[in-house]
Amino acid sequence: MKNCIWYVSGFHRPWEASMVGNLATALKTAGFPVQVYVAGGTKDIRVEGVLSWKSLTMFERLAVVLFRGDLWHLWGNPPFWWRFIRLRARTVHTLLEESPAWQGHPTRLFPEQTLEGESLVKPTFETKVALTGDSPESLSALLLALPPTEPLQKAVEALAWETAPVKKTGSAPVSGGAIFVDDAPSNALLAAWATMQGIPVVARKSSLLGGLLGREGYLAAGEDSQDAWVEVLKAARSEEGRGASVSARRFLKEKFSSANAAESLIELYSSVSRKREND
Repeated sequence: MKNCIWYVSGFHRPWEASMVGNLATALKTAGFPVQVYVAGGTKDIRVEGVLSWKSLTMFERLAVVLFRGDLWHLWGNPPFWWRFIRLRARTVHTLLEESPAWQGHPTRLFPEQTLEGESLVKPTFETKVALTGDSPESLSALLLALPPTEPLQKAVEALAWETAPVKKTGSAPVSGGAIFVDDAPSNALLAAWATMQGIPVVARKSSLLGGLLGREGYLAAGEDSQDAWVEVLKAARSEEGRGASVSARRFLKEKFSSANAAESLIELYSSVSRKREND
């Protein structure tokens, strides 16, 4: 594909947007230029040449939609004009939802979610992203367990940990405590960013986390009891927690490097291109 355009209308949380920006940078470094447009602000994308769709004039938008790009990659929900893109160009679509309505060749970020006919795009996490209002060192752990069960709540109270939920646009600052999130795909990405900053991840057992951080890359409670949660939360503040974080960073850098991520996208785009040539 000579001209590849990305349109990012989802992936608004900082850790989602930063992952998309990292992928675009990885592609450019590999010699595969991509133009990135963002439906909203560009602050968290952090890739050279990114443009806000809202900053374009109506004529500029029409020119892009009607004439530019042999291949478009949609990240998130399709805009109303997406059907015009699909009339003239190949399209690839990436969503985090469990049961998406695909508007282009379907792609996933997690092999555990990938079904027949869907392709895998490897994320990459080689830069840091702000998770809290405080310094990363003030956060004891990222706790992926929402809604918290009664035993977990009692364990947190027994240890006098502060907790706060993650907001849609980011996370609330927590001093010396944990952030409550669930183990949805978006928050699995958040867990990867946390470990890149030395923050141990505590969670229920999760195939998404195991595939992303490695089996030794996060701390999991053996059972849903207060004693088990107290034990694993204490471990998060010990050498065991630091060891899990180091293991996760090593796993991420080996399995989800920029080079690996770029290769997965280039192979996907080449496959889409060949299909078009054979049509």
